[in-house]
Amino acid sequence: MLTLIQQEPRMLELLSGKSISLVAPAPYLIGKGRGKEFNNSDLIARPNEIIPLPHLRTDYGNRTDLLFCNFGTPWMPGIKRKIAINDNDDYFKNMKMVVGSAIKADHSEGNFLEWPDDYVSDISKNFQSINKHNLPFYWIGVRDYKRMYSVIGAEFNTGIAAIAMLLHYPITRLNLAGFTFYHGGNSYKELYCDGHMDSQDTDGRNFGISGGHGAVAHMRQLSFFKALYDNYRDIITVDEDMQRVLSL
Repeated sequence: MLTLIQQEPRMLELLSGKSISLVAPAPYLIGKGRGKEFNNSDLIARPNEIIPLPHLRTDYGNRTDLLFCNFGTPWMPGIKRKIAINDNDDYFKNMKMVVGSAIKADHSEGNFLEWPDDYVSDISKNFQSINKHNLPFYWIGVRDYKRMYSVIGAEFNTGIAAIAMLLHYPITRLNLAGFTFYHGGNSYKELYCDGHMDSQDTDGRNFGISGGHGAVAHMRQLSFFKALYDNYRDIITVDEDMQRVLSL
């Protein structure tokens, strides 16, 4: 297991001895019918994509047990709207754990490197504003975010946070799917809340996530993931599309 951050007791209880499918929203999954594969995992985790739409659940799975989300202030109206659509509230309330994986809610909070370890970001407040079902919530916190930042060498996106955080627990398998690390295609916009995807990086490659950290940060995150994969091949499984990214 990784030892960059401290284990959170509720996460330890939830994850110990479990197989996890961490399913990201890359569109290469569309039409492959892998939803049953993901559903057969003990837990399905997702980065930022709150709710797979009904017509996509045969490809992306039909539930979310563990959600990693940044809960940034600009995205909260979109998150609230998406939860309110149709049966999405029931879908949301069946989650077992929610993790706030970003360090700050918006740029007004300043430089997180200057924060004391006991600083509490508005990330927690933002989630609690929609947490009418009293779901368990865990925010990564200043100390642990800084530790991961120091190793990666950049601010990091929710997907890489989810991968690294899960590897801190005694899981039996981490099945990764739907990740391209912004190489070779967009994420599937419908899986995100309104406004979460909007931009391209200056070199023309689509890094596509609003609030992303730029080309250098994305390359450092990919390098970090490659190191994780090399060290945890006995736990991590990836598909052919991710293998192509690993070969870059």
